[in-house]
Amino acid sequence: MVRRNWAKGGRSWSVLLAAGACACVLTLGLSGCVFTTPPRAEVKRERVESSLTSSDLVSEGYLTVAMDTTEAPQAMIETDGTPSGYYADVARALAERLGLDLKVVSSADAPGTLSDGEADIFLGGKSTDDDEEIVIAGNLLEDGSSLFVHNEDGSLESPALDADSLSGAVIAVQGDSASQDALVRGGVTATFKTYSNVNECFEALGSGEAEYVACDATAGAYLARAYPGTVFVATLSSLASYGLILPADGGNLASAVEDALAAIESDGTLDAIYRSWYGSLPFGLSNEQLAGLSASTDDASEDEAVDSGEDGELVIEGDLNALD
Repeated sequence: MVRRNWAKGGRSWSVLLAAGACACVLTLGLSGCVFTTPPRAEVKRERVESSLTSSDLVSEGYLTVAMDTTEAPQAMIETDGTPSGYYADVARALAERLGLDLKVVSSADAPGTLSDGEADIFLGGKSTDDDEEIVIAGNLLEDGSSLFVHNEDGSLESPALDADSLSGAVIAVQGDSASQDALVRGGVTATFKTYSNVNECFEALGSGEAEYVACDATAGAYLARAYPGTVFVATLSSLASYGLILPADGGNLASAVEDALAAIESDGTLDAIYRSWYGSLPFGLSNEQLAGLSASTDDASEDEAVDSGEDGELVIEGDLNALD
């Protein structure tokens, strides 16, 4: 948020800096002139007074948010136990707007977690969840098998490609993955080089062993940040949408959370969080499918998870998050 506010105020700061520079010129030889900005730890945000009471919340004073912390990079737990990922940062922003502290609960069952009173809201529930006890308050993410390419000139422009353009190309994929299946069903006649996880696919792309990588959009966009010039090209399959889930009888809590979500959407906070995790990946992927795919490419998202690399596709070594 500090960076965003700084950017928005860029013009005013330029004026102040220019004035300061003049002052330095006038007092040259008499005193030094140093411009500094306070460290993040010293920036104190005004505390919002929460309108929610103990009767509205699972734990008084806390926004308790459930999310699947095995679904990186959307949500994960750092080695020190701190919740991390896109959903975790969205949860922090919502809690701050509501004047509450944050508590994270790990769960993959949105209806069960909310109906059992284990959490106030669930982040990352599929929009296809059909349960009368829950409602979807907003769309946070779209994901599905996608294609990435490395631009040698380092640009972030996505090349104009169709399925025919991939004929004979070398595409790095995880072996037996949904993305490889989507390419085959789509009639793409390429050479598939298989690897054990997405990290290795991107290493192959960076070294020139492969011309493209096919993997889930969010996993690819997250890892692409470590490879300048690597960009999203298009989706290869049907998409899954993930949203903010509330209890159907949410009352005051539901109204307050919906208002907080609308606020972080309108002021750019949600977009800033999304960009910090997924770079230039379009927020909406519905109109980004690769042209010319010859058959149905419907498939389930790969749902990559952070693990040792033996079974899952996404392996994260170190923290690529640039928020702090």
